[in-house]
Amino acid sequence: MIYDRPPMPLPSEERRAVVTSNFDRGVPQLPPRNGVPQLPPRNKAQDASSRISCNELEAQARLSQFSFSSAAEGTLLDFDNILPNSAPLAIFPQAAHEVPLPSGTSRDNIPVQTNKFYGNMLLGNQTNPIWTHPYSLWFAKDPSFFGLAVSHTTESQRVYGPGSPPPYFFSPNGIKSIVFSAQEFDSPNDLSLNLGYFKHLSAQAYLQKNSDQYIHFPLIQGMGFVTAIYHNVQPKLQSAVGFLSFNLVQSFGNIRKYNIMLQDQREWTLYVTVPDSVSLDLNLLDGNTIAASQGVPECTFQVVVGDGNEIDSAAGCYPTECSLTCSTTDSTGYYSISYSLAGSSSSAKTLLYALPHHVRSFTDAMASRRINSQVQSTVCGVMTGYITNIFELAVSIPTSLEFQPFTTIPGIDNRPTYSDEVLDAIRSAASSEVNGDVINDSNLNSMYFSGKILAKYAWILYCCQYIINDSGMVSALLPKLKTAIGRFVNNEQILPLKYETTWGGLISTGAPGEDFGNAYYNDHHFHYSYHVIAAAIVAKVDRDAGENNWLAQNKEWVENLLRDYANPSQNDIYFPAFRAFDWFCGHSWAKGLFESGDGKDEESSSEDVNASYALKLWALATENRSLASLADLQLGVLNTSINSYFLYSNTNDIMPAAIIPNKVSGILFENKIDHTTYFGAELQYIQMIHAIPITPASSFIRHSTFVQEEWNEKLAGIVEKVNDGWKGIMLLNVALFEPRKSYDFFHSPTFTPAYLDPGQSLTWSLAYAGAFL
Repeated sequence: MIYDRPPMPLPSEERRAVVTSNFDRGVPQLPPRNGVPQLPPRNKAQDASSRISCNELEAQARLSQFSFSSAAEGTLLDFDNILPNSAPLAIFPQAAHEVPLPSGTSRDNIPVQTNKFYGNMLLGNQTNPIWTHPYSLWFAKDPSFFGLAVSHTTESQRVYGPGSPPPYFFSPNGIKSIVFSAQEFDSPNDLSLNLGYFKHLSAQAYLQKNSDQYIHFPLIQGMGFVTAIYHNVQPKLQSAVGFLSFNLVQSFGNIRKYNIMLQDQREWTLYVTVPDSVSLDLNLLDGNTIAASQGVPECTFQVVVGDGNEIDSAAGCYPTECSLTCSTTDSTGYYSISYSLAGSSSSAKTLLYALPHHVRSFTDAMASRRINSQVQSTVCGVMTGYITNIFELAVSIPTSLEFQPFTTIPGIDNRPTYSDEVLDAIRSAASSEVNGDVINDSNLNSMYFSGKILAKYAWILYCCQYIINDSGMVSALLPKLKTAIGRFVNNEQILPLKYETTWGGLISTGAPGEDFGNAYYNDHHFHYSYHVIAAAIVAKVDRDAGENNWLAQNKEWVENLLRDYANPSQNDIYFPAFRAFDWFCGHSWAKGLFESGDGKDEESSSEDVNASYALKLWALATENRSLASLADLQLGVLNTSINSYFLYSNTNDIMPAAIIPNKVSGILFENKIDHTTYFGAELQYIQMIHAIPITPASSFIRHSTFVQEEWNEKLAGIVEKVNDGWKGIMLLNVALFEPRKSYDFFHSPTFTPAYLDPGQSLTWSLAYAGAFL
C-alpha cells in the first residue's frame, strides 16, 4: 500500500528543509561511495579536578548490575551462552548486500544493525532524521544551516488527520532548532557523516571535515543532553528558527551554562565544558548564529530542551553506550539498562529521560533519581527525567506459558480442560485437516506465508498428540510436516535464503519488494518466528511420540533463524544482537534497510509477541532454560509497552485522548501513528493485524478488558459483513474474553472454511476456544 497522507506542514522558514515521509517500502537509493577519512578514536573527556569523573562509573555500573541482579534473587542471563555463535550453515550461499555501508563506516568486525533507531543515518544521503527520544537528529545539508540538526516537538505542534477519531497524527520534522557546526565547515559538501561502534542501544556519529577536525556525537536512546564533542575546530551553533536571546547564566568549575530562547518561544539550555587550561567565549553573531571566540583542541557542548536547576548536577557528563543485564525469578523479570559515561559532573551521573512504560516498571531504587523534568515524546507520551547512570526495571513474566492453551481471563483457571463434546468436535475437525497437503500448501515464494502454513499444521499436530491423543492422526501428519519443513532446511524453497556479508544476516534471494522486503531485513521476526514455532512443535511431538531424532538433525538450522532476528550476544560475529527487539522502546521494529521520514515502524504488535513466544517454545523443545527466561522477560516487557502504545484500553492515559477510540495504533512509527496497514485500510485489517495469530501467548498481552472494549466499539458492528478469513480471526479473538461465544461460532453447523485465515485451522480454533468453557 502506498500511503496518501499529506506532507508534514512546517513553519515557513523550515519548508525548504522538508524531507517528506517515504510511506511505502519501496527500494531505497543506494548510499554514495565517496571516500572519507576513517573514524577518529572515541573521545576521553578531560575532567575538572573539582568534579567527579564519570569515566570512573563504568566499574560502578558493573557493580550496580551485580547488586541489582543479586537483589532480584533470580537467574542472571549470560547472553553469550544462550545460543551458539558458529558460522551460518553452509547451505546458505554468501554474498554482499546490494545496499552497501556508507563509506567511512566502521564495522569493527561485528554485524551492523539494520532495524535500529540510527538506521536512517546509514541509508541514502543520510539526511533523514533519527529519534533518540525525546530528540530527533539529522544531517542537515541546507547551504545556510548545515551540520547536525536537533529538534524537539511539543504536544501543541502535533498534526492530526481529519475526522473524529483522527486516523493519524505526527510531529513535524525538519525544524532546525539547534544545528551543531563549526566555523571551519565551509559547506555541506566539505563534510561527511560517519558512524561506528554499533551496539543495539547506541552508536557513535562523527561529523568530519577531515581526520583531525570533527565533531563526535554519541547517539544513545533516552539521552537527556544532545552532546557534541568538538575536536580542533571553532564551535558554532545555528538555528533556522532563530535566536531571540542568548545569555550566560552562570559558571561552575569548567562549565558555563547559557540560556537560549528561540523565536518560537522555546527555551533551551546550553552547557559548555572546556579543559582547565582553555578559555572559550561564545557570542551571538546574528539572529541565527552563535560562535565561539576561538578554536580549541577539545570541548563539549550539551543542549537540553527547557531549563531546570536540577539538571545542572548532570551537566558535563554524558552517556557513550549502553549495556543490558537481565535476570528472572518464578514470576518476575528484571532488566537494567546501564549507561557508560564520560566527562564529569557534580553528581557523577547524567540526565536520562524515561518513557512511560519505563516509569511504570521502575524498581523502588529509581524513585530517588527522578527530577521535576518532563518532556513530550513524539508518539509515546510524556518522558520523565532522571539523574542516573542506570535504569532498573521489573515486569511480571509468564513462566507458566508453554504450548498448551493459556488464558488470563479473571476467574477462569488457566489450565485447559475439555468436555467430551469439545474433544469430539476437535477430533472431527482434525480428522479432515490432517489430510491437508502441507507439503504443497507451504511451497510458496514467501517465508512469511509459508511459515504461517507450517505453523498452522504444527498446531493441528499438537492438538492430535496432546489434546485428542490420536496416534493415528499424528502418524499421518508428522511425516508430511517434516517433509514440508525439510524443504526449507535444505534451502530448496522457491526463494532460498542466503547469508549476506555486508550487514550480516539471512535474507531472501528475492527482489527487494518481494516477501514484504525480507531481502532488506523487513519483518524477519514475523517471518522466521512461524518457522521456529512449527519446528518447536515438531521437535516436541517427535520426541514424545518415540522417534526423537528430528531435533538433532534440524536444531542448527532453526537456531540460525533465531540468531538472525533474536541473537542475544553482542559477541556473535555473524548476526547482530537483538536485530528486531528494542529494549529501550520495549518492542520490536519491523522496518529494515529502507529510509523513512518517520523512522522505524511496526504494524503487527501480535506478531511481535509471536516472535518472542517462538523463543519460548523453542527453549522448551530444546530444554534451554536461559532462552526460556529471555523469552519470558521479552514477553513481560512487551506486555507493558504494547498496552501503552499499541493497544488502547479506555483507561489508557499515555496516548493522546483523541486516538483512544481507534483502540489500536495501526502502524506505529517513531514519529507517527497511522490507523491503517500496509496492505489496506479495511477496519478488520487494522484491528486484527494486532491480533494474529491467536496462540496461547495472546491472552498474556491482549487483556480481556481491552479485547471486549475493542469488540464492542469496533468489531461487533462489522463482523457480519466480513465473510473471509478475517472473520475467523475476529471470532477466535473473542475467546480472549468470552470463550463460549467463540467456540459456538466455530462449532456452528453454518460454519464454513471460507472463514479461516490461511494460517488458521478449525482444529486449533476449537481447541483454544474450547479449553476454557
